[in-house]
Amino acid sequence: MANNNTRNGTQARKVMVVADPTRESASALQYALSHAVLEQDELILLHVDNPSSWRNTISTFLKMPSLGSSTTASLDLGGGATAPATGEGEVDFLEEMKHACRVSQPKMRLRVLRVDMDDKDRASTILLHSKKEGVDVIVIGQKRTFSSALLG
Repeated sequence: MANNNTRNGTQARKVMVVADPTRESASALQYALSHAVLEQDELILLHVDNPSSWRNTISTFLKMPSLGSSTTASLDLGGGATAPATGEGEVDFLEEMKHACRVSQPKMRLRVLRVDMDDKDRASTILLHSKKEGVDVIVIGQKRTFSSALLG
């Protein structure tokens, strides 16, 4: 679905990058910023959260306050200790991605969507939200094994 918005005489597009705290997602964002988006485009960072994921179960358990203390424990499952922390004590990779977008394309429109995975699967959720938003291009990171990288 192409959108008809124009800015600076060029047709603006909506580009969606599937965002999660992985190296592949960071590479997808880097690719989108250098090859897929232009200044007049809108970039949407879509994070699909799986409420039944084991990571969320462990994270919720570790963030529960202990009986004798008001502090909470947290486990950093997202990587890098340099990212800003959320109020819940975990690394907010989406803030880091937004910062990278602002540095790379300061005039580009940027939105972040955090959605829960629907009853089907992650791919269906991504497609559903891309249709709702009228996205023109979807960029998704890909895990590659050593052998597939060598063999193409």
